[in-house]
Amino acid sequence: MNSLTDYEIQQAILPWVTAELKMSITSTIKDFKRHTEGWSWQTYTFIVEDGQKRKGVAIRRQPEDGLLAPYDIVGQYNLHKALLDFSKVSIPELIALEMSNTILGMPFYAMSKVDGIIPVQWNPDDPAVFPTPLARRQLAEDFVSNLVSIHSADIKHFEFLKFGIDSRECTNIQLERWERSYAESYLHDVPLIRLAFRWLRDHMPDDTRLGLCHGDYRIGNFITDQSKIVAILDWELAHIGDVVSDISWAGLPLFRGRSPLFSHLCTRDEFLGLYNELSGRHVSAESLNYWNVFNLIKAAVPHIRAAKAFEDGRSSDLRLAAMGHQVIHTIKHLVVALEELV
Repeated sequence: MNSLTDYEIQQAILPWVTAELKMSITSTIKDFKRHTEGWSWQTYTFIVEDGQKRKGVAIRRQPEDGLLAPYDIVGQYNLHKALLDFSKVSIPELIALEMSNTILGMPFYAMSKVDGIIPVQWNPDDPAVFPTPLARRQLAEDFVSNLVSIHSADIKHFEFLKFGIDSRECTNIQLERWERSYAESYLHDVPLIRLAFRWLRDHMPDDTRLGLCHGDYRIGNFITDQSKIVAILDWELAHIGDVVSDISWAGLPLFRGRSPLFSHLCTRDEFLGLYNELSGRHVSAESLNYWNVFNLIKAAVPHIRAAKAFEDGRSSDLRLAAMGHQVIHTIKHLVVALEELV
């Protein structure tokens, strides 16, 4: 399917999407776009047009392999539906799930296309996103507000995520996942990473609060209409766990470079102040430091997996080869984080 042209993909998807939308078989596809910003799921957006009737559609196709394999498209669809039904999170409306491989070569699901801009960390001063300091502040407030909404969702509606009975067990589940992924992915063992895993097992914080975690909450994973966030994207790392993990992730150096701003939106103190005010909960320095170490490993492992996928010949995408070099910077940040704590 990756070898199909955009025209061939449109021809394959048109009968399916018109049937799901109950639109005429004479409908056409306009403004088709294959999105290349992401590194995992494959995303396409387009407009289905039937005379005066128009509908924007986004398709999320499960990859054969990728940085975060194995993938679970049914779990992703169920999570998306639960968020729509049981949370106040900004997220696109769903259209349908397709499990057959006969249309696009792999299962996929469709949702309503949300218009707007996706801010990215490599363009932190994009005037279309941040025309004024006030606009940046307003976006920061909305960013934190949506995070509080995610963490406030009743976890009983997300039992399909298969979480532990308490915070320690939930953290262990995450540790085991990433330790296993590392063991399966490295070309050359990095002793520092194994040391960090041991440190994490020995220093689990006690003041944890379980909640729904996005898992990849940062700049690059939301759409804004220049006044507010209209959709939160990329939920493949969602899980039940310590909600501070999401706060730490948003502030990683990977997503802010040399900027002091969490995800190029606001300072650490401003972020924590907003979060504490909106959630009514205090985030301790100890907990944030713990998750900084954890998340640097979590960021490094997909880079390592990417390099192995390229080395093994499972992908010819040169971006994956480049990630093998970029992981050095993540490990450097991990060294700094551990030096401050050990």
